[in-house]
Order: sequence, then structure tokens, then C-alpha cells
Amino acid sequence: MIHLSTFEKMFQAAKLCRLQGLDIPMLVLIYSSIDTLAWAVFGASTKNVGERFVKFCDEYLLTVENLKCTSLELYSARCSIVHNLGWESNLSTSGKARSIFYSFGTDNPSLAQEAYDKSYPGKFVAVRADDLLNAVESSVARLLSEAQVNPILRQRLNEAAGKQYMSLESKSSDELFAKVIANKGVT
Repeated sequence: MIHLSTFEKMFQAAKLCRLQGLDIPMLVLIYSSIDTLAWAVFGASTKNVGERFVKFCDEYLLTVENLKCTSLELYSARCSIVHNLGWESNLSTSGKARSIFYSFGTDNPSLAQEAYDKSYPGKFVAVRADDLLNAVESSVARLLSEAQVNPILRQRLNEAAGKQYMSLESKSSDELFAKVIANKGVT
């Protein structure tokens, strides 16, 4: 299974960023989590990062939260945040996707959406960052639930988890490495 504590740590870090007003790092953590989930679920069958990201958003993320954006717009936002820490990507500048602008407080994103629609029709879509994080967290819960009854998904998640970093406490890692040394190699 996906090493859940890894995602719990990502979500906790994103929430800490939010509390500290570290908006861009929060978004980087969210989009990295979506990327990882998309790879875990579809990486064996879909090699193109964009395709599997969009597929994951369509099948998992956008079904659990009322986000007003499309999966392609989320991918475009992922590209802009991860690659240049900004709001433009090749998809948005070519007109294939609206740029996402984020609200981080308790403000009403529909007011900002209306203002952007009047000034820049069809160019921007409002997303509350907390709603996006909630959607990713809900996606993990749904994946874990589905994996309980879907052996193919469970196998894929187990394979993916085997390729992810896992945190070990100092004592645990010392014991593990001492066993490896005693056995003169990894078995």
C-alpha cells in the first residue's frame, strides 16, 4: 500500500505552510502530491506525466470536491507552480487552459472570479487552495478504500510504495543497517 504516513507528512507540511502564510510552498506540496498519486495509480500504464495527471484528476480529484476548474487547468497550474513559481504555463499562454488564481483565506473566490471575468474574460479561474488540499486528501482516502476491494489497484499501489522514500527513526535504521552488514549484503 502507499506509505500513508508519507502523504500525511505532505499534507501536514502543506497545512503548516498555510498557517505560516507560505502560499507558494503550500501549492508546490499539493501539486507534488497529486503528481505522486497520479504516478502511483497510473504510472505503470501511462508514461506521459500530463496524461496521467489529468486522468487522476478526472477519476479521483475532481469527483470529491466542488472545484470550478478542469483537470487540464490543474495540470497547467501544476506546470506553472512547479516550473516557474508563477501563474503562466505553456497551456495557459496558448489559450488551452485558464490560469488558476488562488484564494488562501476566508474570502469569497466568486467575487474575484467575477472581477477577473470582467477584466480578462476566459483567462482565469478561482480555486481556494484549502479546497484543493482537501480534494487531494479525500483522493488518498478513496484510493485506500478502493484498494481494499480492487486487487489490481492494491498491487499497483504496493509496487509504487516500494519505490518511495520511507522515513526510519535513527534506532530503526541503525538496526536495519547492522543486520545488512552482518549478512554482508541486502537480501
